[in-house]
This record gives sequence, structure tokens and C-alpha cells, in this order.
Amino acid sequence: MVGLRSPMNIRPDRKTRIGKFGFLNNFLPYYFLEKSKKYEIVETNPRNMVNMLLRKQIHYAPVPLFASLKNGLKNYSFCVASNDRVLSVVVVSKKKELEGDIAITNQSLTSVNLLKIILKEKGLENRLREFDSGSAWDLLKECDNALVIGDEAIKARMVFRVVMDLGEEWYDITGLPMVFGISASLNGFDASKIDRDLLESTEKGYKNIHLIIEEAEKHFKMPVEFLEEYFKTLKFKLGGKERRSIELFEEYCRKYDLI
Repeated sequence: MVGLRSPMNIRPDRKTRIGKFGFLNNFLPYYFLEKSKKYEIVETNPRNMVNMLLRKQIHYAPVPLFASLKNGLKNYSFCVASNDRVLSVVVVSKKKELEGDIAITNQSLTSVNLLKIILKEKGLENRLREFDSGSAWDLLKECDNALVIGDEAIKARMVFRVVMDLGEEWYDITGLPMVFGISASLNGFDASKIDRDLLESTEKGYKNIHLIIEEAEKHFKMPVEFLEEYFKTLKFKLGGKERRSIELFEEYCRKYDLI
């Protein structure tokens, strides 16, 4: 393309650009990395992140697992996974139980397909209806149930009844942690150093967890008790169980013709 001089289509005089989910789940890992100012951090939602990476507008980013599998992206060790309950990927309801249609946001890829898998595996036939909004309040105007992700899910769970935590459901089905996001780059770019820096920042974040919680409380206006619990539910480094979970998720996606 005219005027683009580097293999990544990003001007070489710019800092390396890395993506960040604009959610609480990326606050701890990125806190010290952002303070270092080594990289230009680009914050957006998961679906936009994939598009930016594919358009070569960023070098490296956590992306939805489903998108990485579908597009054959090069993966690294940083991830966003849950030990069991994830707390921030949930179906909330106006009813006591999961009955009727489920409104889903078009901002999610992995969570929507994970929900499809869970419904199939549990023998449930709830119809999914997609909408532009990610707000539980908007989605629940359309259906009795809503799949919400990220900070919207955290806000919603404090008001509405949670009838399904997708991390918990996946764990019940497989006995494995659910990997929602995985770090990626295009195949022509080696982001190993960025990945190491992000994992080091994550480790430093956990070593300074009281500072992280204090800062997160100010930034997100959420209770300290919830933040303490939430950061304990998350895993940010791929291990054997996480890799097996990714393989199994792909198997289920193929089983139900999602990929």
C-alpha cells in the first residue's frame, strides 16, 4: 500500500503498538507495563481488537480465543483465563431460572460461541438474539435473559440474578479453566519480547496486589471485596491445562460447526 513502509504497515518511527482490552480483566496485567511507557497501548473491545490486528494497526494484543482459532494467528503465553467461575462473562436474567430467549451482544466472539456449546452440551434450546448493545439494561429490554461480558457483566451481576457463569459451566463440563482471550500477533511478526514484558508486568501486579486493588477501586468504582475475589479468579499465563482447554474448545467448535 502506498505510504506504508514497514512489513506491519505501521510507520517505523512509531513505538510498538500493543492492544489492551478496555476491561477490568486487563487492569492488573497492564498496570506496570503502561507505567513503563515502553509501548503505545491501544485500548478497545475484543471484537475491534481482532480487526485492528488483522489490519496491521497493532503489533500484538490479547484477542478472543475464537478469533485466534478462526484466523490462524500466532499465539504467545499471555492469556485471560478463569480458574473456575469467571464472574465477568455471565447470563443474567429477570427471572429466577434460565427460560426463554437470550439476548447476546455483538461485541463478543468467544463468549457467544462458548454459550452455544454450553447450551448444546446441556441439552438446552434457548434461542440467541444478537443486538448492538453490550449493556444488560438494554439487552434485558429485548429478552428475559442476557449474555454480558467484561465490566458490563460485573455491574449487571450486582443488580440482576446470575443464571449462568460461563467459566463455571465450562469447568463443570470439562474440568478445565476456560481461556477467553489469548495473546497474538500476525505470523510475520515476533512478539515474544512484548509477551515476556507483559507477563513480567502481570507478576509484578500480583506482588503489589494491594496497590492494584486500590487503583482499580478508584478507576472502576467497584467494591474492594469484589476486586479481591475477581483477581483471584483470573489466570494470565498458559499452562498445560489451559492448552488442553484450548484444544477442547476448538474440538467443540468443530463439533457444532462454529468454525
